[in-house]
Amino acid sequence: MVTLLSAALPQEKFVLTETLSSVPNASFEVEGVVETCETSVMPLIWASAGDHDHLDTALLDDPTTEEVELLSDQADQWLYRMKWVNDVQGLLETLVTNQATILTATTSDGRWVVRLMFPTHDGVSETMAHCKEHDIDLEMIAIREMSGQPAGRYGLTDPQFVALTTAWKQGFYTVPRGVELVDVAADLGVSHQALSERLRRGIDALVQDTLMADDQPAEISR
Repeated sequence: MVTLLSAALPQEKFVLTETLSSVPNASFEVEGVVETCETSVMPLIWASAGDHDHLDTALLDDPTTEEVELLSDQADQWLYRMKWVNDVQGLLETLVTNQATILTATTSDGRWVVRLMFPTHDGVSETMAHCKEHDIDLEMIAIREMSGQPAGRYGLTDPQFVALTTAWKQGFYTVPRGVELVDVAADLGVSHQALSERLRRGIDALVQDTLMADDQPAEISR
């Protein structure tokens, strides 16, 4: 079954170490990665820093990057495309071997937090074993097997998914509100209190799984 893994590793054990050292207030968020070969990937990465020129120079000089290209300038954020090479080779090799996809990667509190998708749970086990064997400090934060239903992509139960999507479609989250909670509950055949709790728990799970994945203790959900 497809398995999602959130994990972290120290900044100095991954990419852009020299950039982060040279520009300590820089932050990065990867939103797309293309594998070019077993020793390099080409991410699209949003960057922010106090001094854009300093950041630009640091990225060009960083030994883990090649072909750095600025794609978009948004005043306080810049979208780059670049190749990651060299120091990521060991980690990339095991990810490619286990057919993993890098969904996101962000810098946070002196570490990189990555979200990975594997075709099977065995791929996660093999990746973690490979990292331990080769002294790659990959710390598991959370792991979840993704069901075939849409709810499984976001850490929701099926009832939570139905409750959230129904409430949204009926206008419960619009301003001004288009429907009252009691009416949504009646359509779903549950009590007002049960729906309220289901929505709160669903929103909590959704935020944890998307916005706060790097703050969660390691747990396994199947």
